[in-house]
Amino acid sequence: MLPNLKAQSKWSWLIAAYLFLAGLGGGAYLTGVVADFLGEEWVGLAKIGVCLGFPCVAVGCIFLLLDLGKPANFWRAAMRPNTSWVARGTIIISVFMILGFIHIICWLWPFDALATADGARRSLGVVGAIFAIGTMIYTGILLGAARPIAFWSTAMLPLLFLVSATSTGMMAVILLGSFGGQELREGPVHHLATVDSVLIILEMFVLAFYLHGMHQMPEARASAQLVLTGTVAPLFWWGVGVAGLIAPLILELTHVAPLAVIASIFGIGGGLILRQVVLSGGIHAPLRAGRFEIALPIV
Repeated sequence: MLPNLKAQSKWSWLIAAYLFLAGLGGGAYLTGVVADFLGEEWVGLAKIGVCLGFPCVAVGCIFLLLDLGKPANFWRAAMRPNTSWVARGTIIISVFMILGFIHIICWLWPFDALATADGARRSLGVVGAIFAIGTMIYTGILLGAARPIAFWSTAMLPLLFLVSATSTGMMAVILLGSFGGQELREGPVHHLATVDSVLIILEMFVLAFYLHGMHQMPEARASAQLVLTGTVAPLFWWGVGVAGLIAPLILELTHVAPLAVIASIFGIGGGLILRQVVLSGGIHAPLRAGRFEIALPIV
């Protein structure tokens, strides 16, 4: 391991917020679409999930634009989808936002054309869910595609972000659904919290495999050490491990409705912190020339 390797600082909390909100919006929308297939008692949660999809991703894109500095750069990102994952992701997210917006205005407000057209509404939801999943996966692919950083260039990162985004999106639906009627809290919300507890356990395993796999390259090992024992460690262990995973899991397993609210707040916050930890742990590869390696200062 090179002693002068330093973590990147180019991508800040604005990108973390974008990755988080895009994932949460996709996860919430997916939850809403699935809930729409589960019967009348799930309609409340279905509407919540669908309503969260478009606005969350839209706000996330605002954070992205703020980081880019020039809004024109956003449209240029969609160029050359045949060769660029950034372009493909821009198209995926744009299509998801369009479908999510149509879903909202045609089912909830101001029109109700899809309120009684179950087949058309659910068909739209299935197509939108496909792009929602693509949006969640892309948030992990983006990092590896945009920056040559070993900590980001792994297939485990899109999987981690997919599981995390599904969980945080589900938590957002649970959080808002917990303020509904007693039947909603003791029925669908209770069942959704049980499903989310399984997702949290899965996320723990994926996160462990993701960090364990950082051993093949020196900069990847340096990233893992930075996250596990370095300056990023307190944010990882307390923000992600305790507040974002362990606490929500324990609270959701109690099956007490008020605690589901607290669990969701902790879990959603932990999802945001996870993105910041991944960004903070990114270390550029050094220049290699024969047997020599030069660690460049990272900005």
